[in-house]
Amino acid sequence: MSDNLLKIGTSAVRASSLLLSTTSNNIANINTPGYVRQRTEFVADPLGFGVGKGTTERLINEFTVKQLRRDTSKYAFSEQFVSEANRVDALFSNPANSIATGMNDLFRQIQTANNDPVQPANRQLVIGSAQSLLNRFEGMSNLLKDQELFINDQFDIYVNEANDMIKQIAIYNKDIAAYGKGATRPIPLDLVDKRDLAILKLSEMMEINVLDAANGEKLVFMNDGQSLVVEQGEFRLLSLQGNPDPTRKELQLQLNSNSSILRDVNSKSIGGKLGALVAFREEILDPTQIQLGQLALSISDSLNRQNSLGMTLDGVIGKDLINLPSFTGLNYRENTGIATLNVRLEPGKGEQLPPNDFLVTITGPNQVTVQALDTRGQPIPDSEKVIDPVDLSSPLTLNSSDDADGDLYGLEITLSPGAAVGDRFLLKPLQQAARELQMATNRGEDIALAGPLRATFDPSNLGNSRIESIKISNTDPASSGFSASQGLDNGPFSVIYQGVNVGGDHVFRILDKDSNLVGDAEFNTNNFNNVLSKIPATPPAIPPATMATELGFDFSISGVPKAGDSFTIEFNTNGFNDNRNGLELAALQNAETTRRNAVVVENGVNQYSFNQSYATTVGNIGERTRQARTSEEANAAILEQTTVWFESLSGVSLDEEAANLVRFQQTYAAAARILSTSQTIFDTLLQAVR
Repeated sequence: MSDNLLKIGTSAVRASSLLLSTTSNNIANINTPGYVRQRTEFVADPLGFGVGKGTTERLINEFTVKQLRRDTSKYAFSEQFVSEANRVDALFSNPANSIATGMNDLFRQIQTANNDPVQPANRQLVIGSAQSLLNRFEGMSNLLKDQELFINDQFDIYVNEANDMIKQIAIYNKDIAAYGKGATRPIPLDLVDKRDLAILKLSEMMEINVLDAANGEKLVFMNDGQSLVVEQGEFRLLSLQGNPDPTRKELQLQLNSNSSILRDVNSKSIGGKLGALVAFREEILDPTQIQLGQLALSISDSLNRQNSLGMTLDGVIGKDLINLPSFTGLNYRENTGIATLNVRLEPGKGEQLPPNDFLVTITGPNQVTVQALDTRGQPIPDSEKVIDPVDLSSPLTLNSSDDADGDLYGLEITLSPGAAVGDRFLLKPLQQAARELQMATNRGEDIALAGPLRATFDPSNLGNSRIESIKISNTDPASSGFSASQGLDNGPFSVIYQGVNVGGDHVFRILDKDSNLVGDAEFNTNNFNNVLSKIPATPPAIPPATMATELGFDFSISGVPKAGDSFTIEFNTNGFNDNRNGLELAALQNAETTRRNAVVVENGVNQYSFNQSYATTVGNIGERTRQARTSEEANAAILEQTTVWFESLSGVSLDEEAANLVRFQQTYAAAARILSTSQTIFDTLLQAVR
């Protein structure tokens, strides 16, 4: 009997000692990151000789662990996105940085100059306001550029952290697999804790899926199915590549044993902190920089175009007020040709420029295709502009005149010889445009407030008609009736009312300075608008054009004319006290000159004003940031709930462990009492046989 008691007591003491060790270990590791509470369980000896061998295991619910990883990724995404978005939101919500304030100030100064066109001081204030506006554009663009560099640095940091976690998981897998799954070499539970902690930290960087292998390893995959850690400790590492733009880092996967084997990563489904950086760049940073560049070019081109349609204080046709930059296209690494590409905004086509990057592809031996790209760098459906035939063996310049619809997105593209079929070029003219604009003049006299033409009537006219609304459309000597010597090549022009012809139409005859016939304009109503548009161009142009297009101006006639009434249109020599073109400059503030989308929808609104464009940009930033903050609050609450759920089973509770400690101390004492009783019985038996 004493022998049985000895066996029972010994096993009870050992069991109680192991229980005390487990409880003590839980208490000691209460502050250890990643530690999972352990529990030791026993089974009774089948022969009734005490307790069998105990097994210590981790208290964990795999479903809760998966939920914790998922919620950790979502919260890390929201937190990172809000952190980045707050910087841009604060930048654009600060009135001191407002582009709208600079635009309004510029047009206010133009209005002031219009009130007294010959006052040099007022004109100089316009120059100062224009320079101040360019400075604002440059400052905002530089701050966004700094944010882009900061994002690249964070990419480097987070990729390194993710790769460290991937390597650690692979190493832990090898160590755990080396123990096998037998009872003779139980897996150290601290290794499993460390591996789970590394997986949880990796889930902060990206969303992952984890599967169990038969040998005890954890197989880790990205959310899109790409493998990160597989069996036998094999793993892939994240890398950053930029093709064709080296400054725009994109995520890729490379095999650890062969770095030349690369796999693209679906950036849309990365999740975690890395996914937040990608999403912030695509949803806020890049669109904001592009829209800022579009607005800067649109304003500059509009001012240049309108200024070139007026007359300066020096009595000459206006020139550009702002120098527009040119940009170099980026060659893809896969290109086999040697061609290079440059792009700039085609003068006067700023209203055709959408807020996009562009892709130029050599799609045939005599064909070039231009496509607008979305924020993820993918071609926008129905945005293709196919231009053919072209000669790729010599320098090639493409602009709106080469497109069937006259719309090449406002781009003027120059391609050098040597392009091969399949070569691609990325155009990013708007990414840096806002910080590369420069004033073309610092003289207030160069602001063309006056109209370049004026109209007079013969005092002997019997009717009360007058020439009204002289509209200037082109002053380029190469393509209009204006001369390089700042006048009209064939002017002044005479307009003579011929009366009503046999068909009942009113006829106005236009003669040049040598009394040569320019043409007859006929009207079947009493509304004599756009007279020159009624006269076909000479020689006939293809597509058909009018004298208004050929001469670069048009006019309308008001009132009731009498046969023989004559009028004269001439260059506005010494017409300095004139603000007709200045009023057109001021009207640009509310004109719809900024393009919304690359794809034109029939009957859709696709243009808006400068202020509307900027307000849309600021509104998009604010709205996206607000949504991100709401999402962060929701994800934080969900993660907190999941963490409490996880800790309820896997976390160490001091109260519970303290109660267990007292209980196991008592069982240990009772087990020791069994041994003591066994010893007493054994001694009694010895005494009885002596």
